Amino acid sequence: MKNRRIRIRRAAAVLLTGAMSVNMVSAPLYAEALEETETLGAYEAETEGASADDYSGVVSDSPQTEADTSVPTVSSETMPFYFYDMDNRFDYPVYFINDVKDLPYVNLSDWVDIMTGMLGGDEEPYNLELETDGSVAMVTRENGFSMVIDFENPSIIFEDYDLFVHYGDKSLIDMVSSGYSDENGDPVLIERIEKGSFDRNGKELELDLAAYQIPLYWSADDDLYLIPMQTLSDFLSAPTMKQLFLYNTTAVYVTDSTALGIESGELTPMGESYLSAPADYLSDDLAWYSYCELCLALDNLYGLKEIHDISSFDNIFTYTGYKSDLTSNDPNVKDGALDDFINYYLDDFHSGFTFASYRTEELQEIGGGGLSLRRDNDVSEIYLSARNNAGHAVKAYEEVGNTAYITFDHFTMTKYADEYYTMPEDLEMDPSSETLETPDLITYAHKQITRENSPIENVVVDLSLNGGGAVDAGAAIAAWFLGEASMSIRSSMTGAISTGTYRFDANLDGAFNDDDTVKDKNLFCIIGPYSFSCGNLVPNLYKSSGRVTLLGRQSGGGSCSVLPMSTAYGTLFNISSPNRMSFLKNGSYYDTDTGIEPDCVIVRPESFYDREGLTEYINNLF
Repeated sequence: MKNRRIRIRRAAAVLLTGAMSVNMVSAPLYAEALEETETLGAYEAETEGASADDYSGVVSDSPQTEADTSVPTVSSETMPFYFYDMDNRFDYPVYFINDVKDLPYVNLSDWVDIMTGMLGGDEEPYNLELETDGSVAMVTRENGFSMVIDFENPSIIFEDYDLFVHYGDKSLIDMVSSGYSDENGDPVLIERIEKGSFDRNGKELELDLAAYQIPLYWSADDDLYLIPMQTLSDFLSAPTMKQLFLYNTTAVYVTDSTALGIESGELTPMGESYLSAPADYLSDDLAWYSYCELCLALDNLYGLKEIHDISSFDNIFTYTGYKSDLTSNDPNVKDGALDDFINYYLDDFHSGFTFASYRTEELQEIGGGGLSLRRDNDVSEIYLSARNNAGHAVKAYEEVGNTAYITFDHFTMTKYADEYYTMPEDLEMDPSSETLETPDLITYAHKQITRENSPIENVVVDLSLNGGGAVDAGAAIAAWFLGEASMSIRSSMTGAISTGTYRFDANLDGAFNDDDTVKDKNLFCIIGPYSFSCGNLVPNLYKSSGRVTLLGRQSGGGSCSVLPMSTAYGTLFNISSPNRMSFLKNGSYYDTDTGIEPDCVIVRPESFYDREGLTEYINNLF
């Protein structure tokens, strides 16, 4: 595929007198825009009789003002950028328009340097090259794919978005992490094989920034091509590295919620530094931009947009009454509205409000969770109570006669691949323990099942309380059952599809062969309404294989991987990404979002954990 050429659109020349003056494109008069968006009624009157699709893909309900004809002033300040921890610091300039210090811009040349420094190196062939011609800039990867940014007609065009942001192993859309090879490039623990692995590229992607009133600034004479930091973070670092660029007016933190210590509840030095900035109200410029950028990001990156029947997020924010709060310059109000909207209207488990902005002093409480979230809580309590009252403690591995039961409440892989080649002396047998690593349990179970004179004829994997976890762990358990596990993914944003086929070294001998699988046994999987995400993907793979019998109730669904996101004013949240987990059957990709029906229904929750009764039932199936 050939590279896209830079498309030149020469604007009428503007003589800039100041060295730090720039052209301004598509920047609304923010204060006026906010005055026009405070009431929903004004919007309804203006759009009466129109269909939702008439406003799809744009930020509406704002005055169609003429661009500000005055020459904006640009200032810059060199700030520390902390990458992953406080010891990894580099200094870069951050730019501000008209002295608005809470809305940072990055010069494209600095961004190229930052991304190349973070992702490039001897082990990963990642490099970016920047070319400019007037108002157009093109950034090209070492793989030949480009991003073209038109500063005069604000837009970003990707010839192939997935290949431009791609980082890691050979898959077009990484399903399983790279890093399963030794210094010689030979596979370790998980092997991705060529047979059954393939990709299909997606369509060209254009981000129409003008339609969302995302402002760009440029001056070819000063070699300035300024883009809002949040726009670059949303599309070029969050999907690539799962890292966010968080700005708190004193520094930039390239990090995630884990590195900040938010998830553990114990702030790291980076978390303390990030949250130490003074809480205050947002400028009108930031308040409006943050809303526009949120709409742009969600319209493109929310993977369940079509299933949720959302024509555009500006529409749904307006129709549900959240727009006024989301465009407020009070962070307490904005965060309360975002938290409530995610819980009530997205309500998809993979999407969630992670942490309020450092500016937010007290989150405005609006309501509770949506119907799906509440139903999930009720169902999980039913099955957890049934297991706790089973009459015996359900262990991660147990044998009942000729049947082995392996219970996974989550899929966890936190160690390096080679660390799994040393079996823990005292393997954790509480299936709910977060310290129980999935590969350790698989290899332990494999050793027991395949031991000399083993009585095991039936192998049952219990995923009834599995809410998901690491995709890599899901690949391992699927490959253990099937010998080879093909995991597929489809991008709802670009239409790209990718299938990777994997093997797992279950006997830890360094080879990948039939000695690593239990596919010659009678195979079963227990599922229920709580089996979600990867806990839903694995039984879908089992079902499509035709070699595993599913027992229980319909699984909980959940097809998208999780994408960490942030707002321009510092809020952290997750959404269902455009990468949707699927299974391949008859050459077609089938989404897993609605769950999978069992082959044999188990009616009573307490019967899920009656191992004696299940063993008798399974043996009578033959």
